[in-house]
Amino acid sequence: MKRTLLLFSLLFTVCTLYGQVTLNQVDDFQDGTTQEWRIGGAGNATNGPVNVPDEGPAGAGDNCLQYTSLGGGGVASKMIFYSQNQQWSGDYSSEGVDQITMDVKVQTNDLNLRIAMQGTNGTRICSTSAINVAAGGAWMSITFPIDPSNFTVVSGGGDAASVLSDVFTVRILSSSSPTWDAPDVISAVIQVDNITASSSLSTTEFESQNRELMISPNPAKDKLNITLPSGSNDMKLEVFDVLGKRVYNGLLTQLESSVNVSRWKSGVYLVRISNNSITQTKRFIKQ
Repeated sequence: MKRTLLLFSLLFTVCTLYGQVTLNQVDDFQDGTTQEWRIGGAGNATNGPVNVPDEGPAGAGDNCLQYTSLGGGGVASKMIFYSQNQQWSGDYSSEGVDQITMDVKVQTNDLNLRIAMQGTNGTRICSTSAINVAAGGAWMSITFPIDPSNFTVVSGGGDAASVLSDVFTVRILSSSSPTWDAPDVISAVIQVDNITASSSLSTTEFESQNRELMISPNPAKDKLNITLPSGSNDMKLEVFDVLGKRVYNGLLTQLESSVNVSRWKSGVYLVRISNNSITQTKRFIKQ
């Protein structure tokens, strides 16, 4: 009986820790935590990523994740941090996630950013091409393509496709070449925000048809104006608070609409429009 209960407990724990990535999910760090992004080693509690208020790309009221690699040797010497939780595990291929976008800002030294993943089969892959982000610049948006052709297998007997269909761990790192556990030993500070699992199909559709959601004013106190380009009417409108709770749900039937936000609590919200073929999300700050 005890063995049965122990086995059930272990299975329950594994199922709880291992979840499923979903299209358009966002880590925006507005809950004041690191949303389980961390570093390895005993120094995680004091040397790992931290949540920083008011320093995100939207300024006041916008939190972001900040990690400082110290260089030298020991804990936090390398520019690498990772997520091994429910939100970023699972089957990227079946969910249609073919890119991960994020806002980044770098200080001290330039970084060659890559994304690396490990599958439940133990195979590890890393971006073949790095994205160079210069230190001292402003916030910039970067995109990591999530397709087997964009990755190099760095260890294990599987291929990139097998990893992307069953991801267990995701790493963000800086390295001059594809790697899993040998990123740059460097002194640098990186700030990251709005880590998003997205689809290039939706992005391409918006761009090709000149479709872009526009909201104004932002920030706003009383009224939020929403503008859709021609051809984008009859779209679902949803607004979520930082905890993921939906605070507004409606249908846009004309190109220009307004929402009364005077009774909403001050803070950051995600404004999402969607129909059967496209989805786009914008950040909104209620004063």
